[in-house]
Amino acid sequence: MTGHRRSPAHDATQRDQLHTHSGHLARIGRDIRDGRGLEGYAVFVTGLTMTVLGLTDAVSAPIMGAAQLLAISFLVFHSITPNRHRAVDVLAGREAFAPFPSLLPHARDLRIYGPTAINVVVHLAEIRRLVLARGGMVRIVVQKPDPIQLRHTAVQLDQGLDLDQTLTAAIRSLERCDGLPGFGYRLLPFNPGFSLVVVNAGDKDGYVIVEPHGFGDQAISDRMHLRITRSESPRWFAYWVDRFDAIWAASSDGEHASSGAKPGTDGETRSEGRLGSLSQPDAEQGVAG
Repeated sequence: MTGHRRSPAHDATQRDQLHTHSGHLARIGRDIRDGRGLEGYAVFVTGLTMTVLGLTDAVSAPIMGAAQLLAISFLVFHSITPNRHRAVDVLAGREAFAPFPSLLPHARDLRIYGPTAINVVVHLAEIRRLVLARGGMVRIVVQKPDPIQLRHTAVQLDQGLDLDQTLTAAIRSLERCDGLPGFGYRLLPFNPGFSLVVVNAGDKDGYVIVEPHGFGDQAISDRMHLRITRSESPRWFAYWVDRFDAIWAASSDGEHASSGAKPGTDGETRSEGRLGSLSQPDAEQGVAG
């Protein structure tokens, strides 16, 4: 008897769900570790526990009522206390973020700048399947391989990076994607001093991740990261979206790039072509790299 064989699409869906769930669990773990949202988690656990105990008749009705009243009182008290944001709630290291592929299932508009963007480039096959194949748009900007500017950037970035080799591999992979519907890449003449990821810039669930490069870091993990959502800070969310647009405007097409995701005057995109095979540079970077 032949067993049931799962399709590649089914396996891919399961992988996507696993990435999403692992991202949620990692966020909950960081929240509890850093003391964020503890009241919400406490009320959830209390409610879940009392529900289970109530279904099994393990506690009496008066105890159930008292627990519910306590939970409501706790939430009301929290709602009237000042909401003071701590620096740790805004500033984070690389370890505070889930793996890059975990954001792709929800991304419809992905805009990225990094000197090499290698941490994104190694996931181009997943970007194609999870964003572009669903009609999304992807724009990636990396630094132009100008020897003089690269020497300056190499001094600024972490010392463990072979910038020239990594950038060459990244551009080679981006060129193989050139012309894919919804995809475009460009080259910026110099490094502005930060990496940037913009997700769903025009939607209410949009957010940006900003990574200042510092100077002479020992490793990529030394860098600070900021995650800003549209709902939390419309002003600074819009600011960083505009910064990417300025980077895109100041960049030029690659040697073989048609920049398929060029925005038109009406905000739509134009592109054509197919995706070739991708190389997988062996390097670790931050959010964008």
